[in-house]
Amino acid sequence: MSDSETTNAPDAPDVEIILAEFDAKKDILAEFCTKTKGLIEAALQDAKIPYQSVQLRVKSRKKLREKYLDSSKNYKRLDDITDQAGLRVITYYEDEVDKVADVIKREFDVDPVRSIDKRESEPDKFGYYALNYVCRHTQTRAADVEYKKFSDIWCEIQITSVLRHAWSEIQHDWYDMREAFPSDIRRRFARMAALLEIAESEFLDLRKKKSSYLRSISVQVEAEVPGLPLDAVSLRSFIEQDPVVAVFDQSIATLARSELTQEIPDSNIRILLKLAPSAGFKNLKDIRDGLKKHNRAIHEYVDRSRQMVLGKQEPRSPVPRGACIFHLAVILIGSRGENILLDTYREMDVPLDATSTEKVKERAALAQEVLAKYASGG
Repeated sequence: MSDSETTNAPDAPDVEIILAEFDAKKDILAEFCTKTKGLIEAALQDAKIPYQSVQLRVKSRKKLREKYLDSSKNYKRLDDITDQAGLRVITYYEDEVDKVADVIKREFDVDPVRSIDKRESEPDKFGYYALNYVCRHTQTRAADVEYKKFSDIWCEIQITSVLRHAWSEIQHDWYDMREAFPSDIRRRFARMAALLEIAESEFLDLRKKKSSYLRSISVQVEAEVPGLPLDAVSLRSFIEQDPVVAVFDQSIATLARSELTQEIPDSNIRILLKLAPSAGFKNLKDIRDGLKKHNRAIHEYVDRSRQMVLGKQEPRSPVPRGACIFHLAVILIGSRGENILLDTYREMDVPLDATSTEKVKERAALAQEVLAKYASGG
């Protein structure tokens, strides 16, 4: 018996009639998915919820045929199939799924009867894990001219984590034939699904421990705990919250007639950590003491290097946070001689041609001059 002769209910239309109806609405479904994807992304950004991606798809003709002809579903019309249009929100972590769900429930008209939480499974079952909402645009939004044509379209919005999404994609090609494989293969399949669940749990636990560690370092930096080790975490926290750094960075930006950026790129942190040993920074106290001690020297160095080394006509780039620490390090290293400063730049893989080498030498000479001037009470 052919597919077209087999339907899931005696009074259901022939599958070819259903497919023709589906073909006629595929374009509007694709437009619906694109529009809805943008809406979801905007809503998540507004709620400040991080997400890996929002994916969309219109069901393929082949999958629609298979689903309609599934005798266990008892479909009688095209609109009984609620996932003709589908979107998937992929979060980074499992505990962000419910946060996204709150946004979806706020932004859409969700059908609780046809929606399903596939995270709820038997204790000994592992595998697909997602929250599936059957929904449509709210009546208020559907009244808007941009959404009016989508008012009768229901879709399925799946919410899952990036690891669960990866598993779903991997198992997809052979999931339907899983029961046909030998027991040892099926057992290994189940073991892999269980391992993925363990990995998800471990990532969540590690994230919590990381957050706890960051808070601990932040408190210690604020309390100026003596001897706090200098590393990427403590240095970033120091730049973010130390009032001396904040005032100093802003004064440098003003001096340079530029703006102070709020971002602290990881690359800048790495540069400062590479400069630290040569500058004699063993901990945060060394940096804090150096900034206070060489306050005037740093200001004069920045002002004169801008004019002498960079040139007055150079474009004024934004000043990054932590700039005062960079200039302090360069002054301290440069005061020990031009060759030491040149070697430090080479260790940081800074390309040096004849012109840039001369500029570094000028920086070193300037560093020696300003340190000597203020050391003698100038």
